[in-house]
Amino acid sequence: MLLIDRDATGPDAPQHVVLSASDLRAATACEHALLAELDVRTGRSPEVRREVDPVVERAAELGTAHEQRHLAALSRAHPGAVRGATAPERTPAGYAAGMQQTLQLMADPAVRVIHQACVYDGDFLGFVDFLVREDDGSWVVVDAKLARSESVTALLQTGAYAEVLGAAVAALDGVGLAPFVRLVLGDDEVSDTRLADLLPVVRARRERLADVVGAHLRDDGPVRWGDERWEACLRCEHCTAELEARDDVLLVAGVHVEQHGQLLAAGVRTVADLADLPQGTVVPGMRPERLDALREQAQLQRVAAEGGDLPFAVHHPQGLAALRTESDGDVFFDFEGDPMWHVPGSGDWGLEYLFGCLWVEDGIERYRGFWAHDRVSERQALLDFLDWLQERRRTWPELHVYHYADYERAALLRLSARHAVGQEVVDGLLADGVLVDLYPVVRAAVRVGSSSYSIKRLEPLYMERGEDRDHEGVTGGADSIVEYHRYTQAVLDGDTALAASRLEDIRQYNEYDCLSTLRLRDWLLRQAREHRVEPQPGRAKPDPDTAVQPVNPLEVALRELAGETPPEQRTPQQQAVAMLSAAVQYHRREDKPYWWGHFDRLEAPPEQWARGTDVVVVREAETVTGWAQGTSGNPRRTVRVLGEGSGMRAGVGSKVLAVYGPDRPECLAKEDLPHGCRDMTVLAQEERVDPETGEVLLELVLVEVLPKDADPYDDLPIGLGPSAPPGTATIAAAIAEVGQGVLAAGGVGTGAGDDTTTPTLGRSALDLLLRRPPRLRDGSALPAGGTPITDIRDALLAMDDSYLAVQGPPGTGKTYVGSRVVRDLVLEHGWRVGVVAQSHAAVEHLLGCVVAAGVPRDQVGKAAQGGRAAQGEESSHTTLPKDGHAAFAAAHAAAGRGYVIGGTTWDLTNTKRIERRQLDLVVVDEAGQFALAPTIACSAAGARLLLLGDPQQLGQVSQGSHPEPVDRSALGWLLGDRATIPAEHGYFLATTWRMHPELTEHVSRLAYDDQLGSHEAVTTARSLEGVEPGLHVVEVDHLACRTSSPEEAAAVVDLVRSLAGRAWADEHGTRALTPGDVIVVTPYNHQVRTLRGILEAAGLAEVEVGTVDKFQGQEAPVAVLSMAASSAHDVSRGLRFVLDRHRLNVAISRGQHAAYVVLSPRLLDAAPRTPGELRSLGAFMGLVQAGSRRALAV
Repeated sequence: MLLIDRDATGPDAPQHVVLSASDLRAATACEHALLAELDVRTGRSPEVRREVDPVVERAAELGTAHEQRHLAALSRAHPGAVRGATAPERTPAGYAAGMQQTLQLMADPAVRVIHQACVYDGDFLGFVDFLVREDDGSWVVVDAKLARSESVTALLQTGAYAEVLGAAVAALDGVGLAPFVRLVLGDDEVSDTRLADLLPVVRARRERLADVVGAHLRDDGPVRWGDERWEACLRCEHCTAELEARDDVLLVAGVHVEQHGQLLAAGVRTVADLADLPQGTVVPGMRPERLDALREQAQLQRVAAEGGDLPFAVHHPQGLAALRTESDGDVFFDFEGDPMWHVPGSGDWGLEYLFGCLWVEDGIERYRGFWAHDRVSERQALLDFLDWLQERRRTWPELHVYHYADYERAALLRLSARHAVGQEVVDGLLADGVLVDLYPVVRAAVRVGSSSYSIKRLEPLYMERGEDRDHEGVTGGADSIVEYHRYTQAVLDGDTALAASRLEDIRQYNEYDCLSTLRLRDWLLRQAREHRVEPQPGRAKPDPDTAVQPVNPLEVALRELAGETPPEQRTPQQQAVAMLSAAVQYHRREDKPYWWGHFDRLEAPPEQWARGTDVVVVREAETVTGWAQGTSGNPRRTVRVLGEGSGMRAGVGSKVLAVYGPDRPECLAKEDLPHGCRDMTVLAQEERVDPETGEVLLELVLVEVLPKDADPYDDLPIGLGPSAPPGTATIAAAIAEVGQGVLAAGGVGTGAGDDTTTPTLGRSALDLLLRRPPRLRDGSALPAGGTPITDIRDALLAMDDSYLAVQGPPGTGKTYVGSRVVRDLVLEHGWRVGVVAQSHAAVEHLLGCVVAAGVPRDQVGKAAQGGRAAQGEESSHTTLPKDGHAAFAAAHAAAGRGYVIGGTTWDLTNTKRIERRQLDLVVVDEAGQFALAPTIACSAAGARLLLLGDPQQLGQVSQGSHPEPVDRSALGWLLGDRATIPAEHGYFLATTWRMHPELTEHVSRLAYDDQLGSHEAVTTARSLEGVEPGLHVVEVDHLACRTSSPEEAAAVVDLVRSLAGRAWADEHGTRALTPGDVIVVTPYNHQVRTLRGILEAAGLAEVEVGTVDKFQGQEAPVAVLSMAASSAHDVSRGLRFVLDRHRLNVAISRGQHAAYVVLSPRLLDAAPRTPGELRSLGAFMGLVQAGSRRALAV
């Protein structure tokens, strides 16, 4: 930040501020802190000396070294063509000269790289790490960041550089910027971001920064805390000091930012205010029991501030029941890790350098540390630790491993996945309840007079005299990291004595943390005894396995075949084998999060459950109809529950798992777990709003069937969770067979004439994993020049057991094209075709289109979902018996006919239904949502794969953590970071028959890199009287709306009324537009209900309303998108969800003639918190800014 006198005539002349990239970063983090720094610079406030953070200091040193490494790499790549910019004189004229030098170097054809180029326009100053010339002559703004991933501030910084440079080079001939900026991350990974997504946010943030600084300079005096004009992060060192100086109520442990606002609005500003708040006081938006808890917390903190012993209260003794009975084998565990450690060139960050364990033996505390100083020794430390622990479990099967907070559990999962060893053991530790986190026990049962519940702040409660922490040397986690860096430097310097001393300091610190965990456990047990609460016995395994075996022999063998080469240095063949290795256990990893959550819910009280989209904590429950015998089966009853969990996605007819409390009926007991569970079926589901707090609650009506031979019971559930995932044995078997074939062949071929080394089974999927272009028998390129139908058909006919990808954006006729291709192959060439997709509905839709295309109905078959056809419904295809696939295929084969057989992944991998390689072609519909692992499984059923879909619409959803990206969708894997499929891999259907060119332009820019066009002869022939085609924006003012806006709903009603009755002309003629010709899409189910209610009340019930999932594949003359949320602060589920590019694409592209975006203008005034949010916000801002605000003709 530079302060420059505009007029040198006097000392009181107004100052002009030149802002920098660091100012942009600082303002994005905390505007209040930036203005406080400005006050120091202008003399309004004295300088405040702050301690240097050793971790930040160390990170800066490593960052400089990283930049220099990249400079050296560029110098090697471009010898003699790298120029270092001369540091300019630190005056306005000097910076202007520096900018001129930058432009001269950019215009010099001999220069390929400019280091530390000055960027200056009179208002903004920066120094670009690197400007790099691309082969096409354009310049890329490149920033080297020592980080494992992108950051918002780094992207804003590079975007600001690009904006200033773009304006300057516009006047130069032959000089231009690339359409993206680039970050070179700490692992040397390169990350590019489109300027189209970045610049709208950069411009908005720069404008905001200039306004903030300018307005403050016009004020008198320093920045005032609480000035609502400026954003305060409430977390940084500056904000923390301000909060502490004012005894702000945010200092009360457990008060989060939203509650902070509720308390301030109620006049509760300080800790003392909250402590003195009378019983019965109502704070709008806050539940009474929550307010009571915060009041008691504030009272304890006030007592603590007066001095003396740390006060505490056991407010919920039953929360101590989560403790476990003591065992002589108990272990107290703590990791020390360095998040900045990495091997250059590797994308894998972080090293767990010490596994610390403490236990009590003959009344004496013993300690052991397992050390790691690189990836090899980290793997060995994990194996040694797990072996040691399993050996202890043989002696003490009932032992538990205690830790504080979730880091240890998460680190063990991460390490076992990273090294592909010990996963069975770690899973067993979790399933058996061996790991016990004391943090949730403390939070559930105890209140302490401290603003923080870190273990260090709790130690005055239980550490014995003389056991105080050493306040010199290593005293915290950050110190441990810095000390470890000093150790590594001492090793490099050859100073073994100093290195040993550094490690000893870390060991002592870690041992103390383990001891603290032991003392805390013992203190909690004493509190439990005083309150007559019995700890739970452990779920002991009588003879736990002592050997830490690999996860799966086939997985390990394939990984060994892939080799130890880092991922970024692998050949395509190594990458394909590594991914196939990861696919072997794909479904097991996908199911892990479910089972972890399931056992947590059966063990922990509901207040400790991890909240998720499929979890409901019940507040009210009642029996609607008691147990009664139905027409068949066991007695059943109906219950109603109301609870927290508005995101539960269980639809009517689906199963949920009801969880019963500790007093559950004996027939529902699960092993020795405190809670029981039972599947229930959803009869009805509705969201309700709590009138006192505005909180969205979920009401469900459920049917429960009495377990066999059980007596009826009156107990009601305390919570709901998802039902267990279906078994995947046949899918895993198919993947394993493909893997065994690769293992037997010793790998996969290169495609350069050695494909005989590639096994036949699953060869099409192996080509996909290789990202190899589809192989035609004559070695030629894919056919081109015909229609999409003929080109795709001819490519498949000429194909040699490979795959073909077809990306179909909205309205391009993906299903039409695919069904006609299948028709030609079946009727003209006698092909046997399988159709698979994520859902039965998607499969049946494509089958219906195949029949409509001309394939006789009796040649198109599929078993009904669940094995039973719905009564009264006639399908477009032949409905097969549950296992009637083989007979269907045999009958047509005997008659010499081709056929189409549809099903899910379970059908195509069940050899009793479809044999291996039985089919000539497997069509994967919606392949943009179909993961690679099940694609591999399905490929075993046929010779070829046809992938139909569009990853730019709704994407693939994954739950698990995988060592390789086998959870990516099949089409998404081929696209990579591109928006459209490369021509060598398949076909991009580039013409939409749905949208008018004016609307297509917006969708194409948003999602398809301007590659999507419109069939103008069809789409321009449509018209809507008085309404211009394209995208229109309707701004509606509203405040504090999170998931529902009545104001936007009212605007939608006005919009529909204004459109209804206008003349709509299309290929079918001219008629009056009806309300049913308008589709209304919104991100939130709550807004769906609000819209439906207001539309029905207005007599507009014909209008279809829903989320994007409902409307995929549908179209209407007009589409309306209601954003619902008032601002970024109000958004539920984050900006990235509400502004998701894929969802926006689907919503807007439903419209044939026009699309309307109804939104609060405050939604655009956001400071994104993540790179994903930044890109989503930028794309949305660009979309809205390009739309017309003249929505309707006057």
